[in-house]
Amino acid sequence: MEDVLESNPLNHKLLEDAWRVFCVYDRTAIATQKRFLNFRIAILIVGVVSTILVVLKAQWDKYPVGLGGVNDSIKQVIPILGYGFYGLVIIAPIAVSILLAASVKLDRGMNWVILRASAEVLKKDIYCYRTLYDAKDADMHLAESIQIVSDRLMKTQVNRSGLALDSGLEIGSRELLKAIKNNICREDTEPFFPLTIEQYLEYRLIDQLSWYRRKTVKLDRQWQRLQWSIYIWGGLGTFLAAIRAEIWIAITNAIATAIASFLDFKQLDSTMMCYNQAACNLENLLCWWHALTDGARTNPENIKKLVNSAEKVIQSETSSWVEEMREALSELYKENEKSEEKEEH
Repeated sequence: MEDVLESNPLNHKLLEDAWRVFCVYDRTAIATQKRFLNFRIAILIVGVVSTILVVLKAQWDKYPVGLGGVNDSIKQVIPILGYGFYGLVIIAPIAVSILLAASVKLDRGMNWVILRASAEVLKKDIYCYRTLYDAKDADMHLAESIQIVSDRLMKTQVNRSGLALDSGLEIGSRELLKAIKNNICREDTEPFFPLTIEQYLEYRLIDQLSWYRRKTVKLDRQWQRLQWSIYIWGGLGTFLAAIRAEIWIAITNAIATAIASFLDFKQLDSTMMCYNQAACNLENLLCWWHALTDGARTNPENIKKLVNSAEKVIQSETSSWVEEMREALSELYKENEKSEEKEEH
């Protein structure tokens, strides 16, 4: 075992630190994303429920409670149900106002985006270090990259939130290796060891290319389901108008609007475009590499060009995604502020 470690030209402790920081950012990004999405979905659901209650209240008031032919026990229950129903009608708009007011402060959508971007930058630096480890001052370059990413992160609102540093990610933890392997290619069984160019292609470039392709298929299915849902609820609203049940159209419109709002926020179409473009660029890069002669593929300059180009493609996709999400979140918070002002008035 000692002979294997001695044959490893990489700085094991430094690489362990880099992976640990990456895992902290990655886990925090995942947890923040889940919390944020659940918060947004809750706002949309409560908004739809509020509309349903208002419509039902209008229908409740339209028909008198004193129904002929109803036994005495039901007559006693109906007023109680009415009071409870009116209470829900009052509580629902209040709940929407509270969620909208808290959304800007508590859901921290930008934290998820910033943390994900920081984690991907560290992952890029780690793979460059493991593949181009013989470069001059490689250890110092990786250490400086970690410092730059961390300092930049601490100058954002992430500095005012907790990071997911649990016992599994502490220095010297046996669980760290398991956490690392959850974020890399399954074939990459030695994350603290250097990579040959063939291993880099398989573990990083091709693995990322496959991830883009799988992700676009998944996003396309989700996009189609949401679009069809909007069309169906819109069509149902048209049907209700045709049969002169206009009062129920408010419910179908509320559901269709909520789905459209979620679809607009998720930015599925622009995300698929970024993923497809990145996958295409990686495929072109892979074809360029395989077109080289055997001698050219051993040239250090060509190896460096391949690694840097692949990481640039992946980083460009991340940067585009971050910019898209920044704009989407900015618009979302503006809408929340307007909705909150309307609720106050």
